[in-house]
This record gives sequence, structure tokens and C-alpha cells, in this order.
Amino acid sequence: MRPAVFLDRDDTINVNAGLPDAAWRGTPGDLLDAAHTHLIDGAEDAIRRLRDAGYAIVIITNQGGVARGHGSVADIDAVNDRLRDLLPDDPLADHREPAPIAPSLIDACYACPFHPAGTNARFADEHAWRKPNPGMVAAALAELSLDANRSWMVGDKQRDLDAAIGAGIAPERALQVGPNADLPDLAAAVDLILTPPPMPRVLAASRVVLHADLATNPRPLADERVRETVLASARAIAERTGVELLDASATDTALTATLAASRVAAMGFAAELRRATNAWHLGRHKRTLWLDRSAD
Repeated sequence: MRPAVFLDRDDTINVNAGLPDAAWRGTPGDLLDAAHTHLIDGAEDAIRRLRDAGYAIVIITNQGGVARGHGSVADIDAVNDRLRDLLPDDPLADHREPAPIAPSLIDACYACPFHPAGTNARFADEHAWRKPNPGMVAAALAELSLDANRSWMVGDKQRDLDAAIGAGIAPERALQVGPNADLPDLAAAVDLILTPPPMPRVLAASRVVLHADLATNPRPLADERVRETVLASARAIAERTGVELLDASATDTALTATLAASRVAAMGFAAELRRATNAWHLGRHKRTLWLDRSAD
């Protein structure tokens, strides 16, 4: 299944807020005039980068201006077709044979002409496709066999993000752009989408063993208090030094510690543990606990 980037249309791909009065047949809002369809600077390059990375490009747009009597479904299609013209799949290709729809970077367009406050009775409804409802995104995922787990949404309104999240796209993959958002525009959102996640830092596990001095006591760690003090000291030194102690265990004659650290760091840990517990054991039992060269 292919991942997709779902894109809001007006003020995400094409200019809307800055259009002249001539662009509107009623109050400014949904763009229903193909003659005033202009890409936002950087949008074509951003979308081309997404396609090159293997993403399907799906436009998801509310167009309630149709319900309000400012245009028709044919006007929605005309603007979408103009966007396809402005976003050719291969800008250098010589398409000598006419085609109903020229090859475009856009894989599909989904539009909702409904609005609950509409004056056109046919479209005066709070439809399941109208964002923030997830209907359009859910339909595209199913009809185009897209992978929601690897897909993204980019839009300039919270309702764009809510629609995608409601259809199963992870909230962290729903990005808002615009002057009041963290990301200024589509190009910045694409930079984020295409930035590889940081690789986890993996350290090989290192094991060290401290061998007890058996000259004066053949089983020094058989003493429960000695054993618990040594293990507690190992945990405390690991916490203090920032070394991850994966495991620590003791027999009657040795301590074994496994750490997520380099060999050098593990040997340093062992040296400090030997020093600290030797000092404690010498003060309590008048003899050292470990051999002088007891770490391996």
C-alpha cells in the first residue's frame, strides 16, 4: 500500500486570501474561478519532492461556496483541472496526443460542495465529507489503497488536521501551515516530512567481572550483607555516572556486571566499583574484597 500526503487546497497549494475582489462571485472564501488559480510560491517544487519520494498526492478540499450559491460542481472541477495543469507530472514532456486529463503530480482530488447553511437545497447539509469530518480522507484511503500509517496531512486550518486524524492518520503526521502556524508553508512541511527520523544510538553491551580475593576468605560474597552492598554500590555508581547497567549478579566469589557502554567505559565503571567497595570492606572487615587486578 502506498503512503500519501493529503493536501488542503486553498491557501495550502494555491493563493486564496490575497486574491482580488474579481476572484469572488460572493463573499471571499472558496475559490471557484479557474482564471484566478495561482500556485503559492514553492508549492510545485514541494509537491514534486513528495512524488519523487514515493508519496501519492491527494487534494482534500471543502467547497461550501457551491452550497451558498457562488458556483457549481463544474467550477470546482475547473479549478482542480487548472491545478493539474499547473502541476504537470513531467514539465518537459511534449504531449502531442491530447488526453482528457493531462498527466499531473496530483493523483486525485476530493471535494465537498456541502454546507449546512447553504442556500442551494441540494447541498445544504452537514455532509460526512465536510471537514472536520473524516469522510473524504477515509474514502481516499479506501479507494486508492493508501497506507494511513505512513500518510500525512498538510492544511492551513485545524479542521484539515482533524479530518485526517479522524480517518486514522497519526496526530503527529497532521501538519498545519500558515502565518499563525509552526510551519510557514507547504515547502516547510515537506522539509519536515522528508527529514529522516534520527537513528537510535545503539551501544554494544560490555561485560566486566570482579574476582574476590580468596586468600583470607574463600567465599566473601556468601555474606548476604556484603553481596547486597556490592550490588547496591554497582547500581549507585551506574546512576551517578550515567552508565546504563543492564544486569548485575554475584556468586560467592565474583561479581558480573553487563553495561550498555563501550569497553573503556565498562572498565572505568569496574575500577570505581572495586575502589568504593574495597574501601567499605576494609573498614568493616579489615581486609580488601577484590584482587588488585580483578576486572576482566
